[in-house]
Amino acid sequence: MGSGSLAAMSVFETQWKANLTRDEAVKLASDAIFAGIFNDLGSGSNVDVAIITQDKTELKRGFATTAVFNEKIIKKNEIGRYVSVTEVTSTGEAMEVDS
Repeated sequence: MGSGSLAAMSVFETQWKANLTRDEAVKLASDAIFAGIFNDLGSGSNVDVAIITQDKTELKRGFATTAVFNEKIIKKNEIGRYVSVTEVTSTGEAMEVDS
């Protein structure tokens, strides 16, 4: 399986159950590959899935990717829409700080 196999196997071992549906099995395989990708820098960033049944083989290249291209960048003047800042006043003794 490769350098991400330990992380992938941990997903298989913890999430596999008997009688998975096709969609559940594809998601499990995809999640296992993602675990390998995120826990090993040499594993790439794309997920390809092959579905093998008695009747046919189906290859889904580019099934998923870790690359995100639509992240929103928040500008400094827009930050107030997403967070609130509250001033905290001192209510006790000053803390000693080593210098």
